[in-house]
Amino acid sequence: MKSIRWRLVSFYVVLVILVMIVSGTLIVTMLRNDSYSNLENELKETVRNIKVDIDLYATDEAIEESLTQNIEGLSSIARDKKIFLLDSEGYELYPYEDSDRSNPYNNHVVTASTNGIFVQEVGRVYTEERGQIIEYREYAEPVIVGGDEVAFIIYAKMSTALVEENLNDTIFIIVISILIALLLATVLGTVLSNSLTKPVSVLTSKAREMANGKLDNEIEVKSDDEIGELTQNFNIMARELNKTLSEMMGEKNKLETVFSHMTDGILVFDKKGMLTHINPASKVLFEGEISNNFNEIFVAFMDAEYNEMLTKVQKNTFEHVIQVKDKYLNICFAPYQLEKPDNIGIICVVQDVTQHKKLEEMQKEFVANVSHELRTPLTTIKSYTETLLEGMVDDEETTTNFLEVINNESDRMTNLVKDLLELSKLDNRQTQFKMQLMNLSYVLEESVSKYQIHAHKKNQDMILHPADKKYKVMGDPNRIEQVIKNIISNAVKYTKENGHIHINIYDEKDEVIISIKDTGVGIPQEDLNRIFERFYRVDKARSREMGGTGLGLAIAKEIMEYHNGKIRVESDAKEGTCFYLHFKNADVKE
Repeated sequence: MKSIRWRLVSFYVVLVILVMIVSGTLIVTMLRNDSYSNLENELKETVRNIKVDIDLYATDEAIEESLTQNIEGLSSIARDKKIFLLDSEGYELYPYEDSDRSNPYNNHVVTASTNGIFVQEVGRVYTEERGQIIEYREYAEPVIVGGDEVAFIIYAKMSTALVEENLNDTIFIIVISILIALLLATVLGTVLSNSLTKPVSVLTSKAREMANGKLDNEIEVKSDDEIGELTQNFNIMARELNKTLSEMMGEKNKLETVFSHMTDGILVFDKKGMLTHINPASKVLFEGEISNNFNEIFVAFMDAEYNEMLTKVQKNTFEHVIQVKDKYLNICFAPYQLEKPDNIGIICVVQDVTQHKKLEEMQKEFVANVSHELRTPLTTIKSYTETLLEGMVDDEETTTNFLEVINNESDRMTNLVKDLLELSKLDNRQTQFKMQLMNLSYVLEESVSKYQIHAHKKNQDMILHPADKKYKVMGDPNRIEQVIKNIISNAVKYTKENGHIHINIYDEKDEVIISIKDTGVGIPQEDLNRIFERFYRVDKARSREMGGTGLGLAIAKEIMEYHNGKIRVESDAKEGTCFYLHFKNADVKE
Protein backbone atom coordinates (compact mmCIF):
# COMPACT_ATOMS: atom_id res chain seq x y z
CA MET A 1 0.00 0.00 0.00
CA LYS A 2 1.42 3.38 -1.06
CA SER A 3 1.80 5.86 1.74
CA ILE A 4 -0.33 8.98 1.46
CA ARG A 5 2.74 10.92 2.57
CA TRP A 6 4.75 10.02 -0.54
CA ARG A 7 1.72 10.48 -2.74
CA LEU A 8 1.38 14.01 -1.36
CA VAL A 9 5.12 14.66 -1.82
CA SER A 10 5.03 13.26 -5.36
CA PHE A 11 1.99 15.31 -6.24
CA TYR A 12 3.56 18.45 -4.80
CA VAL A 13 6.89 17.87 -6.60
CA VAL A 14 5.23 17.07 -9.93
CA LEU A 15 3.04 20.15 -9.56
CA VAL A 16 6.07 22.35 -8.89
CA ILE A 17 7.99 20.82 -11.82
CA LEU A 18 5.06 21.33 -14.18
CA VAL A 19 4.61 24.92 -13.03
CA MET A 20 8.35 25.61 -13.41
CA ILE A 21 8.51 23.97 -16.85
CA VAL A 22 5.46 25.80 -18.13
CA SER A 23 6.70 29.05 -16.60
CA GLY A 24 10.21 28.52 -17.99
CA THR A 25 8.89 27.66 -21.41
CA LEU A 26 6.76 30.79 -21.47
CA ILE A 27 9.65 32.92 -20.22
CA VAL A 28 12.12 31.50 -22.77
CA THR A 29 9.60 31.87 -25.57
CA MET A 30 8.79 35.44 -24.65
CA LEU A 31 12.48 36.24 -24.18
CA ARG A 32 13.34 34.64 -27.51
CA ASN A 33 10.63 36.60 -29.29
CA ASP A 34 11.62 39.86 -27.59
CA SER A 35 15.32 39.26 -28.28
CA TYR A 36 14.82 38.57 -31.97
CA SER A 37 12.36 41.43 -32.26
CA ASN A 38 14.93 43.78 -30.70
CA LEU A 39 17.62 42.41 -32.97
CA GLU A 40 15.49 42.97 -36.05
CA ASN A 41 14.51 46.45 -34.95
CA GLU A 42 18.15 47.23 -34.29
CA LEU A 43 19.12 46.07 -37.79
CA LYS A 44 16.45 48.26 -39.32
CA GLU A 45 17.49 51.19 -37.17
CA THR A 46 21.15 50.71 -38.11
CA VAL A 47 20.42 50.66 -41.84
CA ARG A 48 18.19 53.68 -41.58
CA ASN A 49 20.71 55.63 -39.51
CA ILE A 50 23.30 55.22 -42.27
CA LYS A 51 21.02 57.07 -44.71
CA VAL A 52 20.53 59.97 -42.33
CA ASP A 53 21.86 63.33 -43.54
CA ILE A 54 22.87 61.97 -46.98
CA ASP A 55 22.40 64.40 -49.81
CA LEU A 56 20.64 62.22 -52.30
CA TYR A 57 21.06 64.88 -55.05
CA ALA A 58 24.84 64.89 -54.86
CA THR A 59 27.05 62.96 -57.24
CA ASP A 60 27.25 59.23 -56.89
CA GLU A 61 30.83 59.47 -55.75
CA ALA A 62 29.90 61.92 -53.02
CA ILE A 63 26.94 59.82 -51.92
CA GLU A 64 29.12 56.70 -51.87
CA GLU A 65 31.75 58.46 -49.82
CA SER A 66 29.18 59.70 -47.30
CA LEU A 67 27.61 56.27 -46.99
CA THR A 68 31.02 54.66 -46.59
CA GLN A 69 31.93 57.06 -43.81
CA ASN A 70 28.70 56.38 -42.00
CA ILE A 71 29.17 52.63 -42.37
CA GLU A 72 32.71 52.87 -41.02
CA GLY A 73 31.51 54.89 -38.02
CA LEU A 74 28.68 52.50 -37.16
CA SER A 75 30.82 49.40 -37.79
CA SER A 76 33.38 50.61 -35.29
CA ILE A 77 30.64 50.99 -32.70
CA ALA A 78 28.43 47.97 -33.50
CA ARG A 79 30.99 45.22 -33.87
CA ASP A 80 28.30 42.55 -33.65
CA LYS A 81 26.85 43.73 -36.95
CA LYS A 82 28.19 43.43 -40.45
CA ILE A 83 27.25 46.37 -42.67
CA PHE A 84 27.80 46.40 -46.41
CA LEU A 85 27.41 48.99 -49.15
CA LEU A 86 26.26 47.38 -52.38
CA ASP A 87 25.81 48.82 -55.79
CA SER A 88 22.50 48.76 -57.60
CA GLU A 89 23.13 45.19 -58.80
CA GLY A 90 24.06 43.78 -55.41
CA TYR A 91 27.78 43.79 -55.76
CA GLU A 92 29.76 44.70 -52.69
CA LEU A 93 31.32 48.17 -52.66
CA TYR A 94 32.35 48.40 -49.05
CA PRO A 95 34.06 46.68 -47.46
CA TYR A 96 35.26 45.15 -50.74
CA GLU A 97 36.18 41.51 -50.32
CA ASP A 98 35.15 39.90 -53.56
CA SER A 99 37.86 40.75 -56.06
CA ASP A 100 36.24 39.18 -59.09
CA ARG A 101 32.80 40.70 -58.50
CA SER A 102 31.34 37.49 -59.80
CA ASN A 103 29.07 36.80 -56.86
CA PRO A 104 26.52 39.52 -56.19
CA TYR A 105 24.29 39.25 -53.12
CA ASN A 106 21.19 37.53 -54.35
CA ASN A 107 19.24 36.91 -51.13
CA HIS A 108 15.70 38.01 -50.79
CA VAL A 109 16.23 41.37 -49.10
CA VAL A 110 19.01 42.43 -51.52
CA THR A 111 17.13 41.26 -54.58
CA ALA A 112 14.07 43.23 -53.49
CA SER A 113 16.22 46.31 -52.89
CA THR A 114 17.83 46.11 -56.36
CA ASN A 115 14.32 46.47 -57.66
CA GLY A 116 13.73 49.54 -55.51
CA ILE A 117 11.42 47.73 -53.07
CA PHE A 118 11.58 48.56 -49.40
CA VAL A 119 11.13 45.21 -47.64
CA GLN A 120 9.96 45.68 -44.05
CA GLU A 121 10.73 42.10 -43.08
CA VAL A 122 14.05 40.97 -41.71
CA GLY A 123 15.50 38.01 -43.53
CA ARG A 124 17.27 34.96 -42.21
CA VAL A 125 20.41 33.48 -43.68
CA TYR A 126 22.76 30.68 -42.71
CA THR A 127 26.46 30.74 -43.49
CA GLU A 128 29.26 28.33 -42.79
CA GLU A 129 32.08 29.76 -40.81
CA ARG A 130 34.99 27.73 -39.49
CA GLY A 131 33.05 24.57 -40.03
CA GLN A 132 29.96 25.80 -38.20
CA ILE A 133 26.65 26.93 -39.54
CA ILE A 134 25.95 30.44 -38.27
CA GLU A 135 22.49 31.99 -38.40
CA TYR A 136 22.24 35.66 -39.32
CA ARG A 137 19.40 38.07 -39.47
CA GLU A 138 19.69 40.40 -42.46
CA TYR A 139 18.07 43.58 -43.66
CA ALA A 140 18.58 45.81 -46.70
CA GLU A 141 17.21 49.08 -48.00
CA PRO A 142 17.87 50.77 -51.37
CA VAL A 143 19.33 54.27 -51.65
CA ILE A 144 17.29 55.97 -54.37
CA VAL A 145 18.67 59.04 -56.12
CA GLY A 146 17.14 61.19 -58.70
CA GLY A 147 13.67 60.26 -57.65
CA ASP A 148 13.46 56.61 -58.70
CA GLU A 149 16.89 55.26 -59.48
CA VAL A 150 18.51 52.74 -57.17
CA ALA A 151 22.09 53.87 -56.80
CA PHE A 152 23.22 51.93 -53.79
CA ILE A 153 21.93 49.28 -51.35
CA ILE A 154 22.73 49.31 -47.66
CA TYR A 155 22.85 45.73 -46.42
CA ALA A 156 23.35 44.68 -42.77
CA LYS A 157 23.33 41.37 -41.01
CA MET A 158 23.75 40.34 -37.43
CA SER A 159 24.55 36.93 -35.91
CA THR A 160 21.99 35.35 -33.56
CA ALA A 161 24.74 33.65 -31.54
CA LEU A 162 24.64 36.22 -28.80
CA VAL A 163 20.86 35.95 -28.54
CA GLU A 164 21.04 32.18 -28.43
CA GLU A 165 23.82 32.36 -25.86
CA ASN A 166 21.70 34.62 -23.68
CA LEU A 167 18.75 32.30 -24.17
CA ASN A 168 20.87 29.28 -23.26
CA ASP A 169 22.06 31.07 -20.13
CA THR A 170 18.46 31.80 -19.27
CA ILE A 171 17.47 28.19 -19.89
CA PHE A 172 20.38 27.06 -17.72
CA ILE A 173 19.25 29.38 -14.94
CA ILE A 174 15.71 28.08 -15.31
CA VAL A 175 16.92 24.45 -15.16
CA ILE A 176 18.98 25.21 -12.07
CA SER A 177 15.93 26.96 -10.60
CA ILE A 178 13.79 23.92 -11.41
CA LEU A 179 16.32 21.65 -9.68
CA ILE A 180 16.49 23.94 -6.67
CA ALA A 181 12.68 24.20 -6.69
CA LEU A 182 12.51 20.42 -6.98
CA LEU A 183 14.75 20.05 -3.96
CA LEU A 184 12.84 22.66 -2.01
CA ALA A 185 9.53 21.16 -3.10
CA THR A 186 10.67 17.73 -1.94
CA VAL A 187 11.80 19.07 1.43
CA LEU A 188 8.82 21.34 1.92
CA GLY A 189 6.46 18.69 0.54
CA THR A 190 7.88 16.15 2.97
CA VAL A 191 7.51 18.59 5.87
CA LEU A 192 4.03 19.56 4.78
CA SER A 193 2.98 15.97 4.17
CA ASN A 194 4.40 14.99 7.56
CA SER A 195 2.38 17.73 9.21
CA LEU A 196 -0.71 16.38 7.45
CA THR A 197 -0.07 12.65 7.54
CA LYS A 198 1.48 12.33 11.01
CA PRO A 199 -1.84 13.08 12.77
CA VAL A 200 -3.52 10.75 10.28
CA SER A 201 -0.93 8.06 11.09
CA VAL A 202 -1.57 8.60 14.80
CA LEU A 203 -5.30 8.38 14.17
CA THR A 204 -4.76 5.19 12.16
CA SER A 205 -2.64 3.71 14.96
CA LYS A 206 -5.22 4.65 17.59
CA ALA A 207 -8.02 3.28 15.40
CA ARG A 208 -6.09 0.01 15.15
CA GLU A 209 -5.73 -0.02 18.94
CA MET A 210 -9.46 0.68 19.25
CA ALA A 211 -10.14 -2.27 16.98
CA ASN A 212 -8.09 -4.37 19.41
CA GLY A 213 -10.18 -3.10 22.34
CA LYS A 214 -7.89 -0.38 23.74
CA LEU A 215 -10.14 2.66 24.09
CA ASP A 216 -8.69 4.62 27.01
CA ASN A 217 -5.88 6.51 25.23
CA GLU A 218 -6.68 9.90 23.78
CA ILE A 219 -4.72 11.76 21.10
CA GLU A 220 -3.20 15.15 21.90
CA VAL A 221 -4.78 17.92 19.82
CA LYS A 222 -1.91 20.06 18.46
CA SER A 223 -3.72 22.34 16.00
CA ASP A 224 -7.05 24.04 15.51
CA ASP A 225 -7.37 23.25 11.80
CA GLU A 226 -9.35 20.46 10.14
CA ILE A 227 -6.85 17.85 11.36
CA GLY A 228 -7.19 19.17 14.90
CA GLU A 229 -10.96 19.10 14.59
CA LEU A 230 -10.78 15.54 13.24
CA THR A 231 -8.54 14.54 16.17
CA GLN A 232 -10.88 16.17 18.66
CA ASN A 233 -13.89 14.42 17.13
CA PHE A 234 -11.93 11.15 17.18
CA ASN A 235 -11.28 11.59 20.91
CA ILE A 236 -14.96 12.34 21.48
CA MET A 237 -15.89 9.25 19.48
CA ALA A 238 -13.39 7.14 21.46
CA ARG A 239 -14.81 8.42 24.77
CA GLU A 240 -18.39 7.78 23.68
CA LEU A 241 -17.44 4.37 22.31
CA ASN A 242 -15.61 3.53 25.53
CA LYS A 243 -18.61 4.68 27.54
CA THR A 244 -21.00 2.71 25.34
CA LEU A 245 -18.85 -0.42 25.49
CA SER A 246 -18.49 -0.06 29.26
CA GLU A 247 -22.25 0.17 29.57
CA MET A 248 -22.64 -2.80 27.25
CA MET A 249 -20.07 -4.78 29.24
CA GLY A 250 -21.86 -3.81 32.44
CA GLU A 251 -25.17 -4.96 31.01
CA LYS A 252 -23.51 -8.11 29.68
CA ASN A 253 -21.99 -8.83 33.09
CA LYS A 254 -25.36 -8.24 34.71
CA LEU A 255 -27.03 -10.59 32.27
CA GLU A 256 -24.28 -13.18 32.73
CA THR A 257 -24.57 -12.86 36.50
CA VAL A 258 -28.34 -13.21 36.34
CA PHE A 259 -27.98 -16.02 33.83
CA SER A 260 -25.49 -17.85 36.03
CA HIS A 261 -27.21 -17.33 39.38
CA MET A 262 -30.89 -17.49 38.54
CA THR A 263 -32.68 -20.46 40.07
CA ASP A 264 -34.58 -21.20 36.86
CA GLY A 265 -32.79 -23.18 34.19
CA ILE A 266 -32.17 -21.65 30.77
CA LEU A 267 -31.42 -23.69 27.63
CA VAL A 268 -30.99 -22.05 24.22
CA PHE A 269 -31.13 -24.03 20.97
CA ASP A 270 -30.26 -22.84 17.46
CA LYS A 271 -32.35 -23.49 14.34
CA LYS A 272 -30.86 -27.00 14.04
CA GLY A 273 -31.79 -27.95 17.58
CA MET A 274 -28.24 -27.81 18.94
CA LEU A 275 -27.65 -26.45 22.44
CA THR A 276 -25.79 -23.11 22.37
CA HIS A 277 -26.24 -21.75 25.90
CA ILE A 278 -26.98 -23.35 29.25
CA ASN A 279 -26.79 -21.99 32.79
CA PRO A 280 -25.62 -23.90 35.90
CA ALA A 281 -29.18 -24.17 37.28
CA SER A 282 -30.19 -26.33 34.30
CA LYS A 283 -27.52 -28.91 35.11
CA VAL A 284 -28.68 -28.99 38.71
CA LEU A 285 -32.33 -29.38 37.74
CA PHE A 286 -31.62 -32.16 35.25
CA GLU A 287 -29.20 -33.78 37.72
CA GLY A 288 -26.27 -34.57 35.48
CA GLU A 289 -24.75 -34.03 32.06
CA ILE A 290 -27.09 -32.64 29.44
CA SER A 291 -26.88 -33.61 25.79
CA ASN A 292 -26.21 -30.97 23.13
CA ASN A 293 -29.21 -32.08 21.08
CA PHE A 294 -32.81 -31.03 21.77
CA ASN A 295 -34.29 -34.37 20.78
CA GLU A 296 -31.92 -36.34 23.00
CA ILE A 297 -32.94 -34.20 25.98
CA PHE A 298 -36.72 -33.96 25.64
CA VAL A 299 -37.99 -36.81 23.46
CA ALA A 300 -37.78 -39.14 26.46
CA PHE A 301 -40.16 -36.86 28.39
CA MET A 302 -42.56 -35.65 25.71
CA ASP A 303 -43.81 -36.74 22.32
CA ALA A 304 -42.45 -33.89 20.21
CA GLU A 305 -39.29 -33.48 18.13
CA TYR A 306 -37.48 -30.20 17.59
CA ASN A 307 -38.99 -29.30 14.21
CA GLU A 308 -42.51 -29.93 15.52
CA MET A 309 -41.81 -27.85 18.61
CA LEU A 310 -40.31 -25.06 16.49
CA THR A 311 -43.48 -24.90 14.41
CA LYS A 312 -45.67 -25.02 17.51
CA VAL A 313 -43.91 -22.26 19.48
CA GLN A 314 -43.99 -19.82 16.54
CA LYS A 315 -47.76 -19.61 17.08
CA ASN A 316 -47.84 -19.61 20.89
CA THR A 317 -45.47 -20.36 23.73
CA PHE A 318 -45.80 -23.90 24.98
CA GLU A 319 -45.51 -25.24 28.53
CA HIS A 320 -45.07 -28.81 29.63
CA VAL A 321 -44.39 -30.47 33.00
CA ILE A 322 -41.94 -33.36 33.07
CA GLN A 323 -40.67 -35.54 35.90
CA VAL A 324 -36.94 -36.03 36.36
CA LYS A 325 -36.39 -38.57 39.11
CA ASP A 326 -38.13 -37.08 42.17
CA LYS A 327 -38.44 -33.59 40.68
CA TYR A 328 -41.22 -31.98 38.69
CA LEU A 329 -39.99 -29.48 36.12
CA ASN A 330 -42.19 -27.01 34.27
CA ILE A 331 -40.63 -26.12 30.92
CA CYS A 332 -41.73 -23.08 28.92
CA PHE A 333 -40.75 -23.21 25.25
CA ALA A 334 -40.58 -19.86 23.41
CA PRO A 335 -39.11 -18.78 20.05
CA TYR A 336 -36.33 -16.26 19.63
CA GLN A 337 -34.97 -14.68 16.47
CA LEU A 338 -31.31 -14.91 15.55
CA GLU A 339 -29.41 -12.68 13.07
CA LYS A 340 -31.74 -13.26 10.10
CA PRO A 341 -35.56 -13.16 10.10
CA ASP A 342 -35.81 -16.79 9.02
CA ASN A 343 -33.23 -17.92 11.58
CA ILE A 344 -35.42 -18.97 14.53
CA GLY A 345 -34.35 -20.86 17.63
CA ILE A 346 -35.97 -22.01 20.85
CA ILE A 347 -35.29 -20.84 24.39
CA CYS A 348 -36.41 -23.08 27.24
CA VAL A 349 -37.08 -21.77 30.76
CA VAL A 350 -37.01 -24.62 33.29
CA GLN A 351 -38.69 -24.13 36.68
CA ASP A 352 -38.63 -26.53 39.59
CA VAL A 353 -42.30 -26.94 40.54
CA THR A 354 -41.71 -29.85 42.90
CA GLN A 355 -42.60 -27.75 45.93
CA HIS A 356 -45.65 -26.42 44.11
CA LYS A 357 -46.70 -29.97 43.36
CA LYS A 358 -46.18 -30.90 46.98
CA LEU A 359 -48.24 -27.89 48.07
CA GLU A 360 -51.01 -28.96 45.74
CA GLU A 361 -50.90 -32.43 47.23
CA MET A 362 -50.86 -30.98 50.74
CA GLN A 363 -53.84 -28.78 49.89
CA LYS A 364 -55.74 -31.77 48.58
CA GLU A 365 -54.75 -33.77 51.64
CA PHE A 366 -55.66 -30.84 53.90
CA VAL A 367 -59.12 -30.52 52.36
CA ALA A 368 -59.60 -34.27 52.61
CA ASN A 369 -58.45 -34.25 56.25
CA VAL A 370 -60.71 -31.34 57.16
CA SER A 371 -63.63 -33.05 55.48
CA HIS A 372 -62.83 -36.29 57.25
CA GLU A 373 -62.26 -34.63 60.63
CA LEU A 374 -65.58 -32.80 60.38
CA ARG A 375 -67.50 -35.69 58.89
CA THR A 376 -66.58 -38.14 61.70
CA PRO A 377 -68.03 -36.10 64.63
CA LEU A 378 -70.99 -34.96 62.52
CA THR A 379 -71.80 -38.57 61.67
CA THR A 380 -71.57 -39.54 65.32
CA ILE A 381 -73.72 -36.61 66.43
CA LYS A 382 -76.31 -37.28 63.72
CA SER A 383 -76.56 -41.02 64.43
CA TYR A 384 -76.86 -40.53 68.20
CA THR A 385 -79.35 -37.71 67.79
CA GLU A 386 -81.52 -39.80 65.42
CA THR A 387 -81.43 -42.69 67.87
CA LEU A 388 -82.64 -40.45 70.68
CA LEU A 389 -85.32 -38.83 68.53
CA GLU A 390 -86.69 -42.18 67.41
CA GLY A 391 -87.14 -43.17 71.07
CA MET A 392 -85.00 -46.26 70.78
CA VAL A 393 -83.30 -45.55 74.13
CA ASP A 394 -85.48 -46.01 77.19
CA ASP A 395 -83.21 -45.90 80.21
CA GLU A 396 -81.80 -42.65 81.52
CA GLU A 397 -78.20 -43.86 81.83
CA THR A 398 -77.91 -44.70 78.11
CA THR A 399 -79.51 -41.42 77.22
CA THR A 400 -76.97 -39.64 79.37
CA ASN A 401 -74.12 -41.52 77.69
CA PHE A 402 -75.50 -40.61 74.26
CA LEU A 403 -75.69 -36.96 75.23
CA GLU A 404 -72.14 -37.01 76.61
CA VAL A 405 -70.89 -38.45 73.27
CA ILE A 406 -72.76 -35.76 71.38
CA ASN A 407 -71.32 -33.10 73.68
CA ASN A 408 -67.75 -34.45 73.31
CA GLU A 409 -68.03 -34.58 69.54
CA SER A 410 -69.40 -31.03 69.53
CA ASP A 411 -66.44 -29.92 71.64
CA ARG A 412 -64.12 -31.71 69.27
CA MET A 413 -65.67 -29.91 66.29
CA THR A 414 -65.46 -26.63 68.14
CA ASN A 415 -61.77 -27.17 68.92
CA LEU A 416 -61.11 -28.21 65.33
CA VAL A 417 -62.78 -25.12 63.90
CA LYS A 418 -61.02 -22.98 66.48
CA ASP A 419 -57.61 -24.41 65.54
CA LEU A 420 -58.36 -24.02 61.83
CA LEU A 421 -59.29 -20.38 62.32
CA GLU A 422 -56.15 -19.75 64.33
CA LEU A 423 -53.97 -21.38 61.69
CA SER A 424 -55.65 -19.31 59.03
CA LYS A 425 -54.97 -16.11 60.99
CA LEU A 426 -51.35 -17.15 61.54
CA ASP A 427 -50.91 -17.89 57.82
CA ASN A 428 -52.38 -14.52 56.87
CA ARG A 429 -50.52 -12.62 59.62
CA GLN A 430 -53.83 -11.52 61.12
CA THR A 431 -52.99 -12.70 64.64
CA GLN A 432 -52.03 -9.90 67.00
CA PHE A 433 -48.90 -10.62 69.04
CA LYS A 434 -48.20 -8.47 72.09
CA MET A 435 -44.41 -8.53 71.98
CA GLN A 436 -42.61 -7.52 75.20
CA LEU A 437 -39.52 -8.26 77.20
CA MET A 438 -40.54 -11.21 79.35
CA ASN A 439 -39.18 -13.67 81.93
CA LEU A 440 -39.30 -17.02 80.12
CA SER A 441 -38.49 -18.92 83.34
CA TYR A 442 -41.64 -17.56 84.99
CA VAL A 443 -43.88 -18.47 82.00
CA LEU A 444 -42.44 -21.99 82.00
CA GLU A 445 -43.10 -22.42 85.74
CA GLU A 446 -46.72 -21.23 85.33
CA SER A 447 -47.31 -23.63 82.43
CA VAL A 448 -45.85 -26.61 84.28
CA SER A 449 -47.87 -25.92 87.45
CA LYS A 450 -51.12 -26.03 85.46
CA TYR A 451 -50.37 -29.56 84.22
CA GLN A 452 -49.06 -31.04 87.47
CA ILE A 453 -52.61 -32.21 88.36
CA HIS A 454 -52.97 -34.06 85.02
CA ALA A 455 -49.62 -35.74 85.55
CA HIS A 456 -50.53 -36.80 89.10
CA LYS A 457 -53.73 -38.42 87.81
CA LYS A 458 -51.51 -40.78 85.76
CA ASN A 459 -48.93 -41.13 88.56
CA GLN A 460 -46.38 -39.39 86.32
CA ASP A 461 -43.36 -37.54 87.63
CA MET A 462 -43.26 -34.09 86.05
CA ILE A 463 -39.95 -32.57 87.10
CA LEU A 464 -39.05 -28.93 86.36
CA HIS A 465 -35.39 -28.50 86.90
CA PRO A 466 -34.90 -25.11 88.56
CA ALA A 467 -33.36 -22.38 86.47
CA ASP A 468 -30.13 -20.89 87.70
CA LYS A 469 -31.20 -17.39 86.58
CA LYS A 470 -33.96 -15.44 84.92
CA TYR A 471 -33.95 -15.82 81.15
CA LYS A 472 -35.22 -12.78 79.23
CA VAL A 473 -36.68 -13.04 75.74
CA MET A 474 -38.83 -10.83 73.48
CA GLY A 475 -42.23 -12.42 72.93
CA ASP A 476 -45.93 -12.67 73.60
CA PRO A 477 -46.28 -14.45 76.98
CA ASN A 478 -49.71 -15.90 76.19
CA ARG A 479 -48.61 -17.33 72.83
CA ILE A 480 -45.40 -18.80 74.23
CA GLU A 481 -47.39 -20.32 77.10
CA GLN A 482 -49.74 -21.82 74.47
CA VAL A 483 -46.79 -23.56 72.80
CA ILE A 484 -45.34 -24.84 76.09
CA LYS A 485 -48.73 -26.14 77.29
CA ASN A 486 -49.28 -27.90 73.94
CA ILE A 487 -45.96 -29.76 74.22
CA ILE A 488 -46.50 -30.61 77.92
CA SER A 489 -50.09 -31.71 77.17
CA ASN A 490 -48.85 -34.12 74.49
CA ALA A 491 -46.16 -35.41 76.85
CA VAL A 492 -48.80 -36.19 79.50
CA LYS A 493 -51.15 -37.77 76.94
CA TYR A 494 -48.60 -40.06 75.29
CA THR A 495 -46.68 -41.05 78.42
CA LYS A 496 -47.99 -44.08 80.23
CA GLU A 497 -48.75 -44.20 83.92
CA ASN A 498 -45.74 -44.03 86.23
CA GLY A 499 -43.79 -42.35 83.45
CA HIS A 500 -41.44 -39.39 83.77
CA ILE A 501 -41.43 -35.93 82.22
CA HIS A 502 -38.31 -33.76 82.59
CA ILE A 503 -38.41 -30.05 81.80
CA ASN A 504 -35.27 -27.86 81.56
CA ILE A 505 -34.45 -24.29 80.65
CA TYR A 506 -30.90 -23.16 79.86
CA ASP A 507 -28.93 -20.84 77.60
CA GLU A 508 -26.56 -21.78 74.84
CA LYS A 509 -24.63 -19.09 72.91
CA ASP A 510 -27.23 -16.47 71.99
CA GLU A 511 -30.26 -18.68 72.59
CA VAL A 512 -32.51 -19.69 75.47
CA ILE A 513 -33.66 -23.31 75.10
CA ILE A 514 -36.52 -25.17 76.77
CA SER A 515 -36.39 -28.97 76.58
CA ILE A 516 -39.40 -31.17 77.42
CA LYS A 517 -38.47 -34.84 77.54
CA ASP A 518 -40.90 -37.69 78.27
CA THR A 519 -40.70 -41.47 78.52
CA GLY A 520 -43.76 -42.01 76.37
CA VAL A 521 -44.42 -44.13 73.29
CA GLY A 522 -42.02 -42.09 71.15
CA ILE A 523 -42.20 -41.27 67.45
CA PRO A 524 -40.84 -43.50 64.67
CA GLN A 525 -37.96 -42.02 62.68
CA GLU A 526 -39.96 -42.03 59.44
CA ASP A 527 -42.59 -39.78 61.03
CA LEU A 528 -40.29 -37.21 62.64
CA ASN A 529 -40.14 -34.97 59.54
CA ARG A 530 -43.92 -34.85 59.24
CA ILE A 531 -45.23 -34.35 62.74
CA PHE A 532 -45.48 -30.57 62.23
CA GLU A 533 -47.71 -31.01 59.18
CA ARG A 534 -51.37 -30.20 59.58
CA PHE A 535 -53.63 -33.14 60.53
CA TYR A 536 -50.64 -35.46 60.59
CA ARG A 537 -50.88 -38.04 63.35
CA VAL A 538 -48.51 -40.85 64.14
CA ASP A 539 -51.37 -42.94 65.61
CA LYS A 540 -54.61 -41.53 64.19
CA ALA A 541 -56.99 -43.70 66.20
CA ARG A 542 -55.28 -43.01 69.50
CA SER A 543 -54.98 -39.30 68.76
CA ARG A 544 -58.70 -38.95 68.06
CA GLU A 545 -59.48 -40.98 71.14
CA MET A 546 -57.50 -38.46 73.21
CA GLY A 547 -59.32 -35.54 71.58
CA GLY A 548 -56.45 -34.26 69.44
CA THR A 549 -57.16 -32.30 66.27
CA GLY A 550 -53.78 -32.89 64.63
CA LEU A 551 -53.18 -29.14 64.40
CA GLY A 552 -51.49 -28.37 67.73
CA LEU A 553 -47.89 -28.87 66.61
CA ALA A 554 -48.55 -27.00 63.35
CA ILE A 555 -49.82 -24.04 65.38
CA ALA A 556 -46.85 -24.30 67.75
CA LYS A 557 -44.42 -24.19 64.84
CA GLU A 558 -46.11 -21.09 63.35
CA ILE A 559 -45.95 -19.27 66.72
CA MET A 560 -42.26 -20.15 67.21
CA GLU A 561 -41.37 -18.94 63.71
CA TYR A 562 -43.19 -15.67 64.37
CA HIS A 563 -40.90 -15.20 67.40
CA ASN A 564 -37.84 -15.85 65.20
CA GLY A 565 -37.36 -19.09 67.08
CA LYS A 566 -37.69 -22.72 66.14
CA ILE A 567 -39.05 -26.00 67.43
CA ARG A 568 -37.38 -29.34 66.89
CA VAL A 569 -37.82 -32.90 68.12
CA GLU A 570 -35.70 -35.92 68.89
CA SER A 571 -37.32 -39.30 69.45
CA ASP A 572 -37.06 -43.06 69.17
CA ALA A 573 -40.06 -45.34 69.04
CA LYS A 574 -40.98 -46.71 72.53
CA GLU A 575 -38.15 -44.74 74.15
CA GLY A 576 -39.78 -41.36 74.57
CA THR A 577 -39.62 -37.95 72.89
CA CYS A 578 -37.79 -34.69 73.57
CA PHE A 579 -39.00 -31.34 72.18
CA TYR A 580 -36.69 -28.31 72.07
CA LEU A 581 -37.95 -24.71 71.92
CA HIS A 582 -35.30 -22.19 70.82
CA PHE A 583 -35.66 -18.46 71.60
CA LYS A 584 -33.39 -15.47 70.98
CA ASN A 585 -31.70 -14.44 74.24
CA ALA A 586 -32.59 -10.79 74.89
CA ASP A 587 -29.56 -10.40 77.19
CA VAL A 588 -27.14 -11.13 74.35
CA LYS A 589 -26.52 -8.15 72.08
CA GLU A 590 -25.90 -8.86 68.43
